[in-house]
Amino acid sequence: MHQILIAAALLASAPGGGDAPPPGRVLSGRVSDPSGNGLYQARVTVLETNRTATTDLEGRYAVTNLPAGTYSVSFSAIGYAPLVARVTLGDDDVTLDVELKPSLVELPDLQVTAAPVATTSLTSPQPVSVLGGSDLQSSRSATLGETVSALPGVRSLSTGAGIGKPVIRGLSSNRVLVLADGERVESQQWGDEHGPQIEAADADRIEVIRGPASVMYGSDALGGVVNVVTPTLPDALDGDPFVRGRAVASYSANNEQPDGTLSVEGASGGVGFRGSLTGRIGSDVRTPAGELFNSGLWAVNGSGTVGYRGGWGSVSGTYVRRDEKVEIHEDPAEEAGATPFQRIGDDRVNLSASLPVGVSHLDIDLGATRNRRREFEEEGAGEVALGLLSRTYTADFRLHHPPVGRLAGIIGASVLRNSFDKFGEETLIPDNAYNNLGIYAFEQAELGRWHLSAGARYDYRRLTVEDDPELGVVAQRRTYNSATGNLGALYRVADPVALVFNLGRGYRSPTAFDLFSNGVHEGTVRFERGDPTLKNETSVNTDLAVRVQTSAVSAELGAFANYIDNFIFPDPSGEVDLESGLQVFDITQGNARLTGFEAATEYHATHWLHLRATADYTRGHNRSTDSPLPFIPPFRATYSVKLEGGDRTRMQHPYLMIGGESHARQTNLDPEDFAPPGYTLVHLGAGFMVPMGARAVALDLQLRNAFDKEYASFLSRYKTYALDPGRNFVVRLSAEL
Repeated sequence: MHQILIAAALLASAPGGGDAPPPGRVLSGRVSDPSGNGLYQARVTVLETNRTATTDLEGRYAVTNLPAGTYSVSFSAIGYAPLVARVTLGDDDVTLDVELKPSLVELPDLQVTAAPVATTSLTSPQPVSVLGGSDLQSSRSATLGETVSALPGVRSLSTGAGIGKPVIRGLSSNRVLVLADGERVESQQWGDEHGPQIEAADADRIEVIRGPASVMYGSDALGGVVNVVTPTLPDALDGDPFVRGRAVASYSANNEQPDGTLSVEGASGGVGFRGSLTGRIGSDVRTPAGELFNSGLWAVNGSGTVGYRGGWGSVSGTYVRRDEKVEIHEDPAEEAGATPFQRIGDDRVNLSASLPVGVSHLDIDLGATRNRRREFEEEGAGEVALGLLSRTYTADFRLHHPPVGRLAGIIGASVLRNSFDKFGEETLIPDNAYNNLGIYAFEQAELGRWHLSAGARYDYRRLTVEDDPELGVVAQRRTYNSATGNLGALYRVADPVALVFNLGRGYRSPTAFDLFSNGVHEGTVRFERGDPTLKNETSVNTDLAVRVQTSAVSAELGAFANYIDNFIFPDPSGEVDLESGLQVFDITQGNARLTGFEAATEYHATHWLHLRATADYTRGHNRSTDSPLPFIPPFRATYSVKLEGGDRTRMQHPYLMIGGESHARQTNLDPEDFAPPGYTLVHLGAGFMVPMGARAVALDLQLRNAFDKEYASFLSRYKTYALDPGRNFVVRLSAEL
């Protein structure tokens, strides 16, 4: 299969037999402020080709050797609001001049996850959050869930320091899809102790869709999407060959965890490359009540990318390897001194190409992933208690059609195959495999004050299950199909104010775990029985929001209602498994409703004083049992004040920050759930940058949970018997090489 993927990518990216490659086009122009002054070092990015240029002293730019097609072009500069424009390159060169408006608010320049045509986070009809820049740097953690948990509406379902799964508006696991540069990441996320094997230290930004995105991504995007976007692969088409690098080193005092990332990239002509290596090792977590025995971790993540760009298009290949060990702290009252742990190995290959098709272009992405998980009952054990191996192959084709009036969009098809094999002493689900085909279309249009979007998709899935006498499962096939859609509208009431409406239908096919599990699930400490007759989960989600953007204020207030039919959940049967002594839960279906709101605001009173606050709340209700849904996070508010000083000869960008987060106690509680008390944490931060010639070294200091507060997060799976981490001092050094 790997050879097939490689051959297909090479054939797709080859520039037309023996003919000479077509000449590239030139996109040029000027970037200015409202007074007509040229902006120096503004960044201009032709998104679909990943080509970037910066403006000269007069604000002029030129991007050469571009293939024909219709593209989104991003313009951004420090101190100005970003802008995304569309341009069509045919037989002639094109000139595009733009004007950027001043803004003290540091805004992400684009998002590419929620729709086929890139937009800014302010003009997207979909509810999207972007974590990037200094905010991403300060939020980076050992797990993806913890890294993105500061965003409104996003939390982390944690099992100690080494496992953190993103939670979006109360939904997680197979209801939230994780992507790596747009490629689906399958890490057996149906398990409560199975976190996504993806490294946030490599990210340039992380984009989060809050709400269903099944039109673009199919099954499992019912609750939302988290896309980890790495930096654009460089080229030297408009300059001299170069090699550059970056090093980041940090140390977390709480669990004595060193953490470092080294990345190197370079280019010569149209050939570019990047390599990255990240490693961390942590000891037991310290809480205000003492250490959590057997809660350490280690992880090593390496990646390499090479690609070529020219007037005929582009092609690139990426390989990622990740190895990690996660220790699982057990309830001392049940098994004191237990030392269970997981070993996970993950290999991921991606081949991508972008090829001109007339005045449009075709994107091709091929991927292969191997995720091998081994669970051991104790340190030093030679036998695998439970082994899980999944292989995933993906192929995505997206044709960006020529503009039809003001309408822009794509027609796409995606193919997915996932196979699952088990090994070891224990068993929970049978060997199985599924194949999935999806076809879709997604369109966007700008009509004066209106930004409109609409999409539709159809998916067909076939699941094949092997004989498993131990589980009482006979070989069989099951098929699932689903139609999904999305409508979005953004209306600019006035220049700084916009109203947003979004209506989306999502779906999730039941997993083999939902259908055929029949045994003790160590992750949930219960006996679980699946139901092979389960149907697709389907949802209808509505969002309403108001956004405000001025040069000093950025604010958004939104509410949502998500109705899910055939919601899959474990239902206590009242029986007890005689062998294990655990309560038996039947996997069943009903109807659920999740409602809530999210709010975020930034106020930059001056260039040195910055205020920020967020609030979010989700209420989950099982309409079939008339009871609250479990593990729905309670109300949360965050707030911070940041002071930034002026630049000096030996010190630049100094800052001081004080912030906090307040979590209410969950009072809307499922009978099987447990609610720890509410709490407030205080965090401190400081940092500065020291220039060293053309390079710079940055120092960042953080003090998390500064007052060593005793607390347990409602989304911690240790909450009934252990506290969350206490005070943690983090020092981080970053240097350009």
